[in-house]
Amino acid sequence: MRQLWSDLGRDTRWVLWSYMLWGIGEGLWMFIQPLYVKSLGATPSQTGFVIGMWGLARLLFILPAGLLGDHLPARRLMLPGWALGLLGVLIIALAPDWRWAAPGFLVYGMSSIAIPISNLYLSQAIRHDPTRRPDLPIQTSLTMLWASYAAGIVITPSIGGWLGDQMGLRAVFLISIPWFVLSTFAIFRTQSYPAPERPEHGSDYRGQFLQKNVIVAFAILTLGFVAVLVGQTLASQFLEEVYHFSRTSIGVFGSLTALGTMITSVVLGRLSAWRGFYACLGLAGISFALLLITGSAPVVVIATFLLGAYYTTRPFATSVISQYVAEHQRGMAFALVDTLAGLGAVIGMNLSGVLYDQQPRWPLWAGIIGIAVGVLLGVLLLRPRNAQSIAAYKEVEQFGD
Repeated sequence: MRQLWSDLGRDTRWVLWSYMLWGIGEGLWMFIQPLYVKSLGATPSQTGFVIGMWGLARLLFILPAGLLGDHLPARRLMLPGWALGLLGVLIIALAPDWRWAAPGFLVYGMSSIAIPISNLYLSQAIRHDPTRRPDLPIQTSLTMLWASYAAGIVITPSIGGWLGDQMGLRAVFLISIPWFVLSTFAIFRTQSYPAPERPEHGSDYRGQFLQKNVIVAFAILTLGFVAVLVGQTLASQFLEEVYHFSRTSIGVFGSLTALGTMITSVVLGRLSAWRGFYACLGLAGISFALLLITGSAPVVVIATFLLGAYYTTRPFATSVISQYVAEHQRGMAFALVDTLAGLGAVIGMNLSGVLYDQQPRWPLWAGIIGIAVGVLLGVLLLRPRNAQSIAAYKEVEQFGD
């Protein structure tokens, strides 16, 4: 493991440190954010709207960032992402009521531009970081990136839930701020790489992405994101209000979800892209069903662990989209995944709040139905291409080949 850490190269190591520190800070409040917005006076539908601003920002800004990433140095786009995240958390932590929290979540969501650009930066490190082992596959860097973030959020949700019980939910956000500061410091330690060379024939995004099978694939992925977010968004509020779990317990469940993400990433990692995506949706659907059946603690433990598969849908979706994209369109490809996830968040989170207002169990039912419909349509309308392993979202060609 020590040798692998050395082989990754200086710049990649700083990005991994930054992601882990970010995960620690975000993990403190990730699974109690609906409770915090509720404590600011929001109804369930208003809570869905406020948290949905996060997804709206992703929807609006990630794709343009990906387009710029194909033409500008990646680091120049990464650094503003970290600064926006820090500013967003500060606004949320100081919000006097839920209306002020909404722009905070919007600004925080804008930091998501850093996700596809980070992936792009690590892929460029193959050529430009002299401290990196030249023959180390890109998938190693990308999977280590995901593992670093997941390592940060395995423990901190439990701590955040306990702090929420002892000190109040606002204090949790305030305590998370130093971790975002450290994460930002780490990312500023990276070095800049040259902008990617533009092909003579142009990027031809329109011709690439307006093919019928590509459009259908994007639609299925988006439906999957919507379905899981309808059920997942207010799950912590459901556990508190319907099954009367404490915030400390909800924090522990959040840690189990993070652990589930790590394990499902490894266990499902050898599946093809589409099969892995469907498997993640299926596990999320089982989680929703278990939460509907009973509030027994052992069952909720299993349900929240399985819910971690939701976060594994994104790298599988990236793998799907990457199959349709040439090397010089990599920034666009990585950005498309998060754009679709942002669209799914806007629709799913707002729909979750509206349904929860009517009946707390309805979002879980809607999630199950949406997952079933999405998988069925995918099987009927698509013949999965030879999707590569998730082991870095895609077997990326070596630079210079």
